[in-house]
Amino acid sequence: MNTGDEFGRKPIHYAALEDDAVSISRLLGEGESPDSRDNKGFTPLHFAAREFALRAAEVLLSAGAAVDAEDVFGNTPLGEATFNSKGRGEMIGLLRAHGADPLHANKSGQTCLGLSRLIANYPVARFFADVQG
Repeated sequence: MNTGDEFGRKPIHYAALEDDAVSISRLLGEGESPDSRDNKGFTPLHFAAREFALRAAEVLLSAGAAVDAEDVFGNTPLGEATFNSKGRGEMIGLLRAHGADPLHANKSGQTCLGLSRLIANYPVARFFADVQG
């Protein structure tokens, strides 16, 4: 089993970045964890969320990936999806449908809901309209 590169990233991290669901499925079948962490605590789901890699995220979530895994900054995959959505809501919706907490605060005290309200160049807050806070 690969122990990771200089960043602690394994092939499953890079497959998530590339939305390569086939490779993720193969790696999971070979025993790789859907919650493998790199040196900063990023899981493959963090990378899938950051890159709008929906197929990768679906495979990871189906394999039991922790939807609210925190990186070293306390950010979850939903935080990555919110920050990087560029107005697209499919990843946010997918993560929320799997129980991602929109009120989870990172180490700076920022929640995904709060972040969505701060992003002025895209209408991201609409994906959290049902959340009180």
